Amino acid sequence: MKRRDFITFLGGTVAAWPSATRARQPVDALRSAMSDYAKISHPTEAARSDYITRLVRMREQAARQNNDAWQAIDAEIKLHPAPNDSDAKTLAGLIVGEWQSPRHDTLYRADGTWTLLPAEAGILHGTWHVEGNQYFDTAQYTDTTATEPPQTNQYTIILITKKDFVFTDQTHVFYETRPK
Repeated sequence: MKRRDFITFLGGTVAAWPSATRARQPVDALRSAMSDYAKISHPTEAARSDYITRLVRMREQAARQNNDAWQAIDAEIKLHPAPNDSDAKTLAGLIVGEWQSPRHDTLYRADGTWTLLPAEAGILHGTWHVEGNQYFDTAQYTDTTATEPPQTNQYTIILITKKDFVFTDQTHVFYETRPK
């Protein structure tokens, strides 16, 4: 526990802020999840997916509580990407549709194009595709006059389900969820 998490000595005892106790909970839950997963000698893809889903829910909780546990959760999530030989067609099929992230909503179309929502003139859009566990996208604005071709970004898919799309650029982890 960090120094700022403590109240000064009160009658010879130390009392912790309630937020300090809450901050420990995600870290304790992460340690427990990691321990549980480590006990599986040869985890199946289903076990990996369940584990990542559990971590994603912890990450959401840590973000709501506004504590630093999300960084440790992100670090653990990055260690468990989808298999290299994942079926790209299946993963791409799961991506198609509307997704929400903390910053914006996105529509991924089956024709390999995407757009930020609401779709209107001048909005950021581009193309996307999947190869194995790699997700690629390009981005440009509708009204751009740039002569340079749009840059393609490459990400590693961590998890794609009907509810969650989690991927990383090896530095940051990106989270998208289906609208309710």
